[in-house]
Amino acid sequence: MKRPSFCLVCLLGLVSGQVLRAEPAVVIGTFSSLENATALQNTAADNRRIAPMRDVRVVQTQRDGQLLHRVVLLPLGPGDARALQQTAQGNGYAGAWLADVEVEVGAAAVGDNLGADPFLAAERVRQRHRDADPQKVAPANQGRSKPLLPLYRNGEEAVQRDERSWRPSSRQPKGDTSLTFRLKGFASTAGLPVADFNRSNLGSRREDGALDLRTMVQHDVGNWSLELAHTALVRYGKGLSLGQLSGEQIVVSDDLRLMNLTADVNDGSRHRSLHRFDRLNAQWRSDRWAVTVGRQAVSWGSGIVFQPLDPFNPFAPTAVDRDYKAGDDLVLVERLFDNGHDAQLLHVFRRNAQDLVSSEVASTAAKWHGYAGLVEFELIAAQHYDTEFFGVSGSIPVGPAVLRSDIAMRRGISQSQQNDDWGVLGIVNIDVAFPWRNRTVYAFAEYFHNDFGLTELPSPLMSVPVNLQAGLARGEFFNLMRSYLAVGGSFEWHPLLSQQLTVITNLHDSSSLLQMQFAYDVGQNQNMQLGWIGSTGGSGDEFAPISVGALPTGQPITQGGGDRIYLRWAGYF
Repeated sequence: MKRPSFCLVCLLGLVSGQVLRAEPAVVIGTFSSLENATALQNTAADNRRIAPMRDVRVVQTQRDGQLLHRVVLLPLGPGDARALQQTAQGNGYAGAWLADVEVEVGAAAVGDNLGADPFLAAERVRQRHRDADPQKVAPANQGRSKPLLPLYRNGEEAVQRDERSWRPSSRQPKGDTSLTFRLKGFASTAGLPVADFNRSNLGSRREDGALDLRTMVQHDVGNWSLELAHTALVRYGKGLSLGQLSGEQIVVSDDLRLMNLTADVNDGSRHRSLHRFDRLNAQWRSDRWAVTVGRQAVSWGSGIVFQPLDPFNPFAPTAVDRDYKAGDDLVLVERLFDNGHDAQLLHVFRRNAQDLVSSEVASTAAKWHGYAGLVEFELIAAQHYDTEFFGVSGSIPVGPAVLRSDIAMRRGISQSQQNDDWGVLGIVNIDVAFPWRNRTVYAFAEYFHNDFGLTELPSPLMSVPVNLQAGLARGEFFNLMRSYLAVGGSFEWHPLLSQQLTVITNLHDSSSLLQMQFAYDVGQNQNMQLGWIGSTGGSGDEFAPISVGALPTGQPITQGGGDRIYLRWAGYF
């Protein structure tokens, strides 16, 4: 691999008297604009509690006489570079690559002090509200999360052909192996309304909790990479048999996946322990191609709260745990082009209700991602569960804000109701970060529409259309009606403490779902979140208790509503 030139950095080191040292680093973006590079630096710095790293820096390089600003992640140690690259790629920085960079020993890198501008520092919080995985990665999809700024800006490639390599900077004959861990604890308590149909079994409150250890292993040999992620999980609570944890999203079933990689250890009336593999794949990469086979996560679209272009295990709007998006059993082929555009071809294998691998429940999709002037766009065509799916996504800067839109056209959702009726799902959102009284403020608004939703709720709620039922059962939809408005944002009280608020309003009945959360970095690579989820609305509204039947005496039986409080701690080692 051709070694990048860092003459400017070397010259600055000689003038300042600092000692320069070549270190392996993960490059997540290259920009001609220093402002864009610094914004991405601050965005990535917010992920240190999720993706352990020593530092995030902006370093300079020259190519063809042009000064470029490269954003790099410095691993905790030289042997951790490949693991950090894999984490970055899985959390929104799909083009992350390895290179040796010259850094100053005992001093900040050239770009370290460039992020003092409060506006630029504010940009990093935008990622917290996007769907990632590590995958709005970011822990860094994951979700989600995705980087604030694209890896390509104004038609420029994040990494040019003569300097890009997906191979390690130095290879050992037997390859490199990385081992990382995440330990997480979660607890929640929810009040049940008087008429709730679960009250007779659970009492006035529902209490849930979980403890899980995620072990992540990656082994690299040349252009090949093998990835494995194993989770040992214990769940407990009175309402365990009723479904997911309050406020937590945990996928623990492989019944319809190609490979059943989940095994129960012990089951009880109020607890369940199991272990599962959520990542198990092999990947081959060259300068322009990448092929992944096995269990891996995929995130498409640009929604902040709702994800109409991402039918592959999207996060629920109020999901707390977004570190790692659930993986699918797939084959993914990626191609990077010289103009900065890229393409993906994806096939997801699934089993049907008869436990047979069937094309009728599989997904085959193609995506083209590119740029047209200031507009970043994605074009998607898919056959999803034997129905057609077309999508288009676009984003454009509007002053200091970014305006985005995702539109999906789908010919039905349910396989049991074959028809030629097309439906549209879409979002329009805008977000902005800005300084206020020397504090960082982030705000967003998003409109969501779903043609397959209801225009009014029947009372009692006895049934819903089959297309809506299928979307809810597969975890592609999370709401019953057609039109919603989500607004929210975050405020940094301190570099270690932030407060977030999201309000989702049903535009048909004006009921709302509210989520407020405080996040605190309790230590290096440790984070704690304390949150509350509540609702407003009257009888018969979606986010208020919904009538699902009645007792012989005529008293209604309801579902939903009530307040929930949760506490989550995660440590990354």
